Amino acid sequence: MSEEIKQEKKGRDSIDKVWDFFTSLKLLIFLLLVLSLLSVAGTIIEQNKPLPEYYNLFRPETVELFSKLGLLDMYHSWWFTSCLALLALNIIACTMERYPFILRGMKSQQVVLDEKLEAGLANLAKMKYNLPAETVEKQVKAIAGKDFTGRPVVTEEEHARHFFYEKGKYSRLSFFLTHLSVIVIFIGAITGSLIGFKGYVNINEGEMISSVQTRKGETRTLGFSVKCNSFSVDFYDTGAPKDYRSDLAIIKDGKEAIRKTIRVNDPLSYEGITFYQSSYGGFPDVTFEIRDRNGVSRGTVFAPFGKQVDIPGGIVRIEVADYQEHFHRPDGSEGGPAIGVNIYSAGAPPEGIWIVGTQPGLNRDGTHSFVVKDMKIKRYTGLQVNKDPGVWIVWTGCVMLVAGIMMAFFMAHKKLWIRIGKDKKGRVEVTTGGTTNKNKQAFSSEMERLVRSLREISEEVS
Repeated sequence: MSEEIKQEKKGRDSIDKVWDFFTSLKLLIFLLLVLSLLSVAGTIIEQNKPLPEYYNLFRPETVELFSKLGLLDMYHSWWFTSCLALLALNIIACTMERYPFILRGMKSQQVVLDEKLEAGLANLAKMKYNLPAETVEKQVKAIAGKDFTGRPVVTEEEHARHFFYEKGKYSRLSFFLTHLSVIVIFIGAITGSLIGFKGYVNINEGEMISSVQTRKGETRTLGFSVKCNSFSVDFYDTGAPKDYRSDLAIIKDGKEAIRKTIRVNDPLSYEGITFYQSSYGGFPDVTFEIRDRNGVSRGTVFAPFGKQVDIPGGIVRIEVADYQEHFHRPDGSEGGPAIGVNIYSAGAPPEGIWIVGTQPGLNRDGTHSFVVKDMKIKRYTGLQVNKDPGVWIVWTGCVMLVAGIMMAFFMAHKKLWIRIGKDKKGRVEVTTGGTTNKNKQAFSSEMERLVRSLREISEEVS
């Protein structure tokens, strides 16, 4: 064998190995198992929440690890998309390998009921009549046409007329439709991942925004403005939120295009962008009276949220950094509204305290105590903003998937052969037989009804 032929054979073997890998059932099972486990992880770790909420649930190093691994938005991560792409290639390869055989089987049909085919049919029956062949043929075609609509394939051979009926021929392509639907769903998901975006934005009451920041740190312009007219929240007796809602308005070209009050699972959509109620909160601007450890007032200071300000009579700066509508005391009881304050002293690490009006003991650091003289809350609504242009592709794939499953489970490929000839005595002889690719018991009952109807043709000979 020449070296050139060896190289060619080696190349074909390599291609065959790659092809066998992509058509392997083991690969399919492995990918489905991996995707199932990842989906479980995605259910346990809530996806696409604002980062501050993750820091409230996990340690900072855990959040950083989850973020690096893509577990906070894993359905858009490169490794999850790669698994889907590999699964799509597996489905395409399996379809390409199986489709030609089914197509060949659909095109090449045996339309003549010969002795060889007759021996292989389980639902076979023969009837004889003392009637003209034309009369028998007319009645047989009428009876068969009730269940097998359409024109039969008629063949004349060996002094007999053969009628071949077929029903549900294209149901054999249900696997192709199902496989194609999964690929369409993948395409829709990847389209949404590449072209769409998901981000978060906080809007204060009475204010509006025209852009959002995605989880990747990109700023996306919406092409219109979103205004929060008002925000309200109801609480249970335990202090847990019962219902929160935002009255939103879409401003386009200076005019209000649409207005809606949104709640959790009741979003607002406009121009392909959907706004979901995600969170809420408030930014307090507070006026404090500062007192020393003896209770002597040192004056007041106005502290806007998120800004460091100097307090009177010292080299200490404070910052209002957090606010809770329902603060829980160390013993777990309800403490009412509380303000989180960071204290910055020279030569010392920052210290955080909670200012709770009903518990003065918490309202101090080592040197100062704080009395809230005035507080104005700027409420905000937290919105998840989602643009997914692939959603309609996904829905199309879902419809195709349901149609394919319905075809696979509820449609069968049925074949019926009828031969009308004459026996040795010159009587008309009708031979029938049929087969199906699924639900053979129901088909047997159907064939029995057909044979009973054929036997009811007048003057059948026993």
